[in-house]
Amino acid sequence: TKLQVSKSKRTLTLVENRPIQLNCSVKSQTSQNSHFAVLWYVHKPSDADGKLILKTTHNSAFEYGTYAEEEGLRARLQFERHVSGGLFSLTVQRAEVSDSGSYYCHVEEWLLSPNYAWYKLAEEVSGRTEVTVKQPDSRLKLSQAQGNLSVLETRQVQLECVVLNRTSAASQLMVEWFVWKPNHPERETVARLSREATFHYGEQAARNNLKGRLHVESPSSGVYRLFIQNVAVQDSGTYSCRVEEWLPSPSGLWYKRAEDTAGQTAVTVMRPDAALQVDTVVPNATVSEKAAFQLDCSIVSRSSQDSRFAVSWYSLRTKAGGKRGSPDLDEQEEEEGEEGEEEDLMERTALLSVGLDAVFGPEGGPWEGRLRFQRLSPLLYRLTVLQASPRDTGNYSCRVEEWLPSPQKEWYRLTEEESAPIGIHVLDASSTLQSIICSNDALFYFVFFYPFPIFGILIITILLVRFKSRNSSKNSDGKNGVPLLWIKEPHLNYSPTCLEPPVLSIHPGAID
Repeated sequence: TKLQVSKSKRTLTLVENRPIQLNCSVKSQTSQNSHFAVLWYVHKPSDADGKLILKTTHNSAFEYGTYAEEEGLRARLQFERHVSGGLFSLTVQRAEVSDSGSYYCHVEEWLLSPNYAWYKLAEEVSGRTEVTVKQPDSRLKLSQAQGNLSVLETRQVQLECVVLNRTSAASQLMVEWFVWKPNHPERETVARLSREATFHYGEQAARNNLKGRLHVESPSSGVYRLFIQNVAVQDSGTYSCRVEEWLPSPSGLWYKRAEDTAGQTAVTVMRPDAALQVDTVVPNATVSEKAAFQLDCSIVSRSSQDSRFAVSWYSLRTKAGGKRGSPDLDEQEEEEGEEGEEEDLMERTALLSVGLDAVFGPEGGPWEGRLRFQRLSPLLYRLTVLQASPRDTGNYSCRVEEWLPSPQKEWYRLTEEESAPIGIHVLDASSTLQSIICSNDALFYFVFFYPFPIFGILIITILLVRFKSRNSSKNSDGKNGVPLLWIKEPHLNYSPTCLEPPVLSIHPGAID
């Protein structure tokens, strides 16, 4: 026999879905009439021996081997015998990663005997071709831009996930959004968009009531947006997205080729700034016994148009052993920065409270049955105390709590504000005129202080006018040495108390 098969070795590396070209070359043969049977084998690292792929008999018949049957290669195999007769080729179409291995051919030389019977003369094995089929190099890349978002409650947050590059235009992408919550080291999935474009909620959605508030859209290829609507404070956190790229194998099965994570976006959801302001310009009042007095509570500004208010009225009394509380004293202490001390000395008694749901609280004992509540406008509340008695004398204030609805339709208290105290003085029916005047500072000054300086100035003016007129008319008498009458400046004596009425005395002059 002169059979010789090429023993050369070679290494072949290619990307999946490309063809594997295998050659088997017969360098010499015993006779020009020789026929060849070629058997193709592949050896895997996990196998002890090679497995038969394909066999062509000396009479050009095809037989598939066990490996071709097990791996489903029959539809991907192509065998060719070149015209020269000594070159045989095997092509594995649409190569897969699993097709990697060591390939070789086994050649048998057959001759025809004189009695026309074929017999195998010789056989020989070729050199091996090391084939490595790899997946395409990953080119998936996501935007790494960092961001910070600060939004108010009930607004909308937009989170964008941008794919800058991908391995193949035929690939499918799975997009997942997740969040890191404050004081929680583990990330939690918010939502997931499968490669089949099916939307799924994550565990964070069920925990934070995100269902129904999430919306996903893809305005263009590679751009994905997640909208969180009607955001709440508990939605604050650091958000990011993760993308998986899936590719189809030559056999039609999808596999994950790569994944990448985008940059992070810190989202801070804030509640509205507290802008509640209660009117503090309320005059003090003096009322008669058995009369009614009103305590108005006016809201000058609020934090939101959706606000609701809870209003309470209080009576402020000085604690036993403390300083006497009066409007004048309160104003002085505010100017001197002693509000904290005064508040410690004041005893607060609730008259009436009205909740944000318009439910009335119990009335204070001394005022039970004597209170009338009115809501004159959305920002003006009035409490009327009927049948006033002297023991109602004191300071009163109203406190307003501002409540806002959360995105989960739960009300929470945003802030509270209290008005300045209102001084109410109730006159006793047996009070004298003097006590009435003394009970009102403005009336006291009007009656006992302001008239006397004005009256004194008026007298002095009249006397000066008369003196000048007399001096001009009797100028000659003055020259002859006739003494003139000189009137001293009048003296005003008054008592600062209510017990002694003011005294006006005018001392006449003396003749020199």
